[in-house]
Amino acid sequence: MKRYLRILMMLGVIFTFGGLTQSTAHAEGVGYSVAASLPKNQDDKSVTYFALRVKPNEQQKLNVVISNTSKKKSSFEYGVNQAITNNNGVIDYSDANPKLDSSLKIGIKDVIQEKKAQKITIPAKSSKVVTLSYKMPADKIKGMILGGFYVRKLDVNKGQSSKGVNIRNQFAYVIGVRLRESSAYVGPNMKLNEVKAGQINSYNQVQANLQNPEPGIMSNLKVKAKVTKQGESKTVLSNQKSNMAMAPNSNFNYSIPWGDTKLQAGNYTLTLDATAKGGYTWHFTKNFTITQAQINSLKNKINTPQQKNYFWWFVGGGILILLLIAIIIYLIWKRRRDDDDYYDDDDDEN
Repeated sequence: MKRYLRILMMLGVIFTFGGLTQSTAHAEGVGYSVAASLPKNQDDKSVTYFALRVKPNEQQKLNVVISNTSKKKSSFEYGVNQAITNNNGVIDYSDANPKLDSSLKIGIKDVIQEKKAQKITIPAKSSKVVTLSYKMPADKIKGMILGGFYVRKLDVNKGQSSKGVNIRNQFAYVIGVRLRESSAYVGPNMKLNEVKAGQINSYNQVQANLQNPEPGIMSNLKVKAKVTKQGESKTVLSNQKSNMAMAPNSNFNYSIPWGDTKLQAGNYTLTLDATAKGGYTWHFTKNFTITQAQINSLKNKINTPQQKNYFWWFVGGGILILLLIAIIIYLIWKRRRDDDDYYDDDDDEN
């Protein structure tokens, strides 16, 4: 049975629109590089991805230079992917066929004319310009369309086989593509959808589906969540995460690990608080049910270990050490006092 690892996207440009910051990822030994040829309608000259001001019905070509730095000719595949939010709370461009959010009306693949991935072969130590073209809808759009122009080298690694498992690692550069028709800021929003018991990579979780139904990026997202039994105040599970982000018109499953807590079937309440850059705050309370059938399907799976609180262990250890030190000091003092009494008695006899 063959298993293929998911394409590891080595971002040629990693960007966060909320803070307008960027960085470059270096993929050592991949043998190629990419660079965007920015057009005149680039509305942010400080970035190296496509941040374009567009118009209804407008058509334009997006040009990217692929440089083959290796010593032999190489073939490449290029295209666009929709920006989504993965379950780590990261804006992701690596999924060629993601499950799209219900609020997404017009995505990047709806405006790109080349519907299928394109291929090109480039001689050694040479560069070529590849092109994808877009056409905007006739009606004016709100907010932004966000995606990624990806380039990956074909047949980079035939893979290493071990015990019948074939592993193939692939790398890709991604250049962001942000299309908007107005400079008017469109803020994000958050909705809490379904809450259920589930798994990610065979780890048991309570999953809260969070949705950003607006065509604006959510950045510096921080979430704090806890699970209690319905009608009770004692916390059964809890966790918090920060430095997350959400793509426009996307959703993801925020996960609260079960850890070493054996969750029982029953009725529970999720309380979740979230904040994001721009002063946005959200508070949700939602009841949900975990059935015995769900428990049975998950009970044999690996649980994620939770961080234990060792504070009281340190306090107890400190007290024990202080007590031992006090006993030692007392014994030394008592021994010296007994010695002094002995010599005093000896002097009296003399």
